[in-house]
Amino acid sequence: MKQFFFFVVMATLLVACQQPNPDAEKANVEAAINDFYSAAQQFDYEAMRSFCTSDFTAFEDGVKYNTLDDFINLFKGIEGATIDMKLNFVKTEVSENIAHATVEFDARFTKEPAAIHFLTYEDYILTKLNNKWLLSYFHSSHLPNPEDTDYASVHLLKVPEGTALDELSGTIEKLNEAIASLGYWDCGYKLLQIKEDKSDTYNYFIRGNWKNPETYKIIHDSDAFNKVADSIPESVRGVLKTQLYVKVGKIE
Repeated sequence: MKQFFFFVVMATLLVACQQPNPDAEKANVEAAINDFYSAAQQFDYEAMRSFCTSDFTAFEDGVKYNTLDDFINLFKGIEGATIDMKLNFVKTEVSENIAHATVEFDARFTKEPAAIHFLTYEDYILTKLNNKWLLSYFHSSHLPNPEDTDYASVHLLKVPEGTALDELSGTIEKLNEAIASLGYWDCGYKLLQIKEDKSDTYNYFIRGNWKNPETYKIIHDSDAFNKVADSIPESVRGVLKTQLYVKVGKIE
């Protein structure tokens, strides 16, 4: 009987020794997320891959990224920028080989002349494979940025019947590409058609999003933007000459 109890005690101790330490596992999960972003700040894409599963997906600012390559392309667009990221882990939970972490995220990207700042609230799902925690999925919700004053430009246009809209749309697309090349991928123009109560005066509308006057100036003073602006087709220039153009922002 004593021998039986001895084996029971030893088996219990062996199982207990094999169980991972909850606090240590939480620390390992948070370290994996921190290491992923440390690699991102260095634009070390191979290192970023080493912290993710092969089926990694993400949902960032309303856009779904179906692969890690899709997400990495975000960083490729701002290569050379100085990145400052601060991660505050709100809650981390581990259940066997699955972990969930909630993070308050504060990031600044500086690549002259662009300076981008955003705050987010993010949820991460990680999977433990071969004794290593890997990012499998994350969802990012952008929080209101105090530097965003809803600064925008409003362009009311009268586009004559028969005028090809493809040149106007193409110009806007090129301007947006120039703006994105500066690092301001969340700024730029959008062309809309006036659907109701339209008059003989205006039938199209361009909305420009700039966040604040400082960003507007940086973009419109840039060589990338002005190179496109200087090559606008004459047909588009003719439409823009008769536009109603104003800048708007939050009510003070």
